[in-house]
Amino acid sequence: MRRMPSVQCLTEDLATFAAAADAWLRREPVLHNVLLTLVADRLSGDVPLSGDERFVRVVDGATVGAAVHTPPRGPLLGAVSAAATRALAEHFVRAVPPLVEVHGPVPAVVGFAERYAQHADRIAVPGTAQRIFQLDAVRPPVGVPGRARPATAADRDLLIAWSAAYGAETMPDGPPVDAAGQIGARLPYGDLLWLWEQAGTPVSTAWLSRPVAGVVRISGVYTPPQWRGHGYASGCVAHVSQYALDAGAAACALYTDLANPTSNRIYQALGYRPLADAAQWRFAGP
Repeated sequence: MRRMPSVQCLTEDLATFAAAADAWLRREPVLHNVLLTLVADRLSGDVPLSGDERFVRVVDGATVGAAVHTPPRGPLLGAVSAAATRALAEHFVRAVPPLVEVHGPVPAVVGFAERYAQHADRIAVPGTAQRIFQLDAVRPPVGVPGRARPATAADRDLLIAWSAAYGAETMPDGPPVDAAGQIGARLPYGDLLWLWEQAGTPVSTAWLSRPVAGVVRISGVYTPPQWRGHGYASGCVAHVSQYALDAGAAACALYTDLANPTSNRIYQALGYRPLADAAQWRFAGP
């Protein structure tokens, strides 16, 4: 009799996945913050379900891994073992049309990319390399002119334009970035979108996620070119990080592009410590 593999992947609805995978995800609350936030935002309705999402839990008796696929982006993996990585790669070969990419912590994403490419007859190409940082105490910069304030509905168009400019600058070959939905979902909370102002003029921005498992993630950090070199982003990130900690977060997290040594240096100066590396791999035809 043929034995069933001990490691298996289960595709589940959102509520089932959230209940069953939550404890495993929370073992690494900083490393899994994006996954936890993806689930929490959809449970709350802040991000409506499209119907194309795939919530995949890896089991070997108990839960040993998880991944969430939100097309058109590729799957986002948790920090899974080599056996779980193999199972996920083979699952996505069978379950969906050819993937264009995969995201996740190294080495899981590397193992997934190699095995998926082998079984799907694709070519795996390394893409963006990132580093995940965490912080539990802020070292604020000194002498940055200006102040931080929460964004309001009057700032919506500015934030959308800055987000599009950031996308065009960092991903020139990618599709145009439309962050209107994300910004619209955050604005009603009143303290998730922030601007740094100098003499009444907005010069930089940083976004916060809602806390999940005691972790708040900083993202959307952007300073228009004409305002760079004055420390505005440092001031803004330091302020929102301290704000999150004061509001009860146990830690803050953020992702940096390893191709940008300036941002990596700036965040470490504020007290952020490297936790792990993450990556995106792309898939192309043979």
